[in-house]
Amino acid sequence: MNNIRNFRRRQSGMALITAIFIAALVASLAFALSARERLWLTQLGNRNDFAAAQSTALSAIDLARLSLRDDMRDNRVDHLLEAWTVPVPPVDVEDGRVGGRIVELQGRLNLYTLQSDGKVNAGGVLALQRLLSTQSLPAGWASKMAEAMAAQVALWQQARKSDAAMAKITSKLLPVSSLTELAELAGLTGADADRLAAIEHLTVFLPESTPVNVNFAPPEILMAVTPGLSLNEADRLVNRRVRAHFTSTQDFVRALPEKLRGSISIPTSAALYTIESQYFLSEAEARCGRVYVRLQALLFRQRGKMPEIVWVRRE
Repeated sequence: MNNIRNFRRRQSGMALITAIFIAALVASLAFALSARERLWLTQLGNRNDFAAAQSTALSAIDLARLSLRDDMRDNRVDHLLEAWTVPVPPVDVEDGRVGGRIVELQGRLNLYTLQSDGKVNAGGVLALQRLLSTQSLPAGWASKMAEAMAAQVALWQQARKSDAAMAKITSKLLPVSSLTELAELAGLTGADADRLAAIEHLTVFLPESTPVNVNFAPPEILMAVTPGLSLNEADRLVNRRVRAHFTSTQDFVRALPEKLRGSISIPTSAALYTIESQYFLSEAEARCGRVYVRLQALLFRQRGKMPEIVWVRRE
């Protein structure tokens, strides 16, 4: 009889332990499912916030395009005191906050001019050499960078000739649209990217040769693109521009030192300089919920048309 009672007690104990184990297992599964559901809801919320932030930033870029289009309707001179040059600080919108700015790009040295039709351009090399000298960087880097740039464009041209689909492409906005960072060009040449970063804010990659906007160019760029102009003389030109922006390329040429005026003809000045820009960088930042998005877009502007988006990238 005692054995039977002991056996029943053991059975009851095992049943209790099994019940506790099953209850713990069910609780663990319920917790895991609940945690997975919370994670899924969080991810879904983040995706929605990202989509809203990106859409808001793209809307800011479209607003920049409208501003540049309207600016071109009203005047033919771009300068530092125009309304579109003022950054827009983050402001509240329906789904979060958004802000941005427009950066004029033709006040920089366009590295596309290092080549011409897939071949090294001697004038572009000399301009880059003078710019490198302002930062005490090796002049030899200019030739290497020009060779790398020429090779990139030549490859694109060859691919276009051999590919029937690419052969139909006539847009001038495509040749070097994939090359947008100075560090990328440094990697192709063996130049020290860290040291080369000293001229990053003075250079730009645009998909065609462009003149320099003399109303935006800093002294280093004016000196680089004007043979014979010293850095001190370029500083004086920038100081004169503070009082009154240049209203034409000839206005700028007349402001040059007398020793240089005779060497720059009207056709030459039109090729070297401009007072009306076509290329701009639109930067937009937006925050929705927990998501922050920063977009950059290269814009190409022509008179009578809505500025085109050449490329968009997310930082």
